[in-house]
Amino acid sequence: MLFLRNKNKPQTILLLALYHLARILAYALLGALFGAFGGALALSGTWRAAIFFIVGILLVALGVALWVRGGLLKLVENDKISKFIASCALNVGKTPGLLNFIALGFLNGLLPCGVVYYFAAMAVASMSALNGAAIMLVFGLCTIPAMMSVALFFGLVSERFKQIMFKISLVIIISNGIYLTFLGYMANG
Repeated sequence: MLFLRNKNKPQTILLLALYHLARILAYALLGALFGAFGGALALSGTWRAAIFFIVGILLVALGVALWVRGGLLKLVENDKISKFIASCALNVGKTPGLLNFIALGFLNGLLPCGVVYYFAAMAVASMSALNGAAIMLVFGLCTIPAMMSVALFFGLVSERFKQIMFKISLVIIISNGIYLTFLGYMANG
């Protein structure tokens, strides 16, 4: 956030708003793509059930992979994608400017992340580009307070508390995966 140095308060607020809007736009576009993909697969009731089942299994695997942080996670989080996006962000960040700041926000939205995977899977399960975009849009909007809080308070909470909150979020992801798997199984009945 070097662009924010030596800016007055209105400029800082504007730049942060544009950064987050660009990041959320990236999420919404990803949601539309994943939702359209789910919609293309869901040509019949059997496929709809299969999508729920498969997305559920993937969410359980993602939750377990994040929990144990082992080789399974390396399959999910492609380091090449992260490095490519990071190198693009570094190139964009070298030159200060409004458009570059917006581009940084957009690139941040494309970075691989376990929580983004969760909502991308939910976008696939929505089986609609519009619904997928809406899911990711709401996710993006909900991340703004979290990102601001982390920036302000993360250093104030204990490592133990962070670990507990992380484990709770993984239990929620795994539980939702089990639920979607169950829905897929029952729909195929």
